[in-house]
Amino acid sequence: MQTLILDRSSSQTLMAFQGETLTLDGRDDAWVAKLQVWLKGRRPEALAVGLGPGSFAGIRAAIACLQGLGIGWGLKPKGFPSAAVLALASGLPQVTVIGDARRNTLWSVRFSVTENSLSQEGPFHILEREGFTATPDMVSPDANRLAAYALRAVQPTADLLEETVRRMQGAQIEDPVPFYLHPAVGATRAEPSR
Repeated sequence: MQTLILDRSSSQTLMAFQGETLTLDGRDDAWVAKLQVWLKGRRPEALAVGLGPGSFAGIRAAIACLQGLGIGWGLKPKGFPSAAVLALASGLPQVTVIGDARRNTLWSVRFSVTENSLSQEGPFHILEREGFTATPDMVSPDANRLAAYALRAVQPTADLLEETVRRMQGAQIEDPVPFYLHPAVGATRAEPSR
């Protein structure tokens, strides 16, 4: 099945379709127009989108783009954890992907990787930075920012998108929404005095 895959969770916009890839700077405002030109009128049979964690605005824009294209093509996008691409990039059979969740916390998720499959071994977890110790089976897209932990750096690439989606075929998320690492921060209103 020919799947158009889009991930905007990192500092780059990553796209894959029919064995071709396109990588753009994540700040490129013309990424939707470049996607249209890159497709050259080709029509996918399925749509997949990275759900993060990562750039919340980028993830929401990617979901909205594929939902809009899907309306015209009669397709409904499915989601996958963007961290799965990092797990595949690690080259490890069992790997924990660690990222900067801000607010003095880290996010983590564990994957099992085989020649034909890639499976998430439980939900995302939020960890306190204080007391965290890295192990050799951990990798991070934020290794530079988290240098104190000496995590092995990995970066998502467009070349790994199709392989990630292929290996996670049965575990794709039907109604894609970004992964929320923290509850929304809301303001409370004081009741008027009487």
